[in-house]
Amino acid sequence: MPTTPFKPQPTNLLALLLGGALVLSLGLNGVLLTARPEPWPDDDDALAATTADLHLTQRLLAQCQQHQLRQDSLRTHTASAALADHQPDFSSAQ
Repeated sequence: MPTTPFKPQPTNLLALLLGGALVLSLGLNGVLLTARPEPWPDDDDALAATTADLHLTQRLLAQCQQHQLRQDSLRTHTASAALADHQPDFSSAQ
């Protein structure tokens, strides 16, 4: 009986990628769990200032979102009006 040379099985690329992602995930979780959290402000003035900054940022973000929605709505309305102007009128062709 002839003997065939031993061929190693090709590495499954998906299993290799999954293993790498798992190792990376475990490493990052370990780093995040050992990291010290940011210290809480000692005085109430710093906490109040941080809270005020947060609320101001939220209001500015909401205003930007409203402005963007208005622009998107105007663009949609303008585009649909332009499309309606360029469509042929099939009712008059009959």
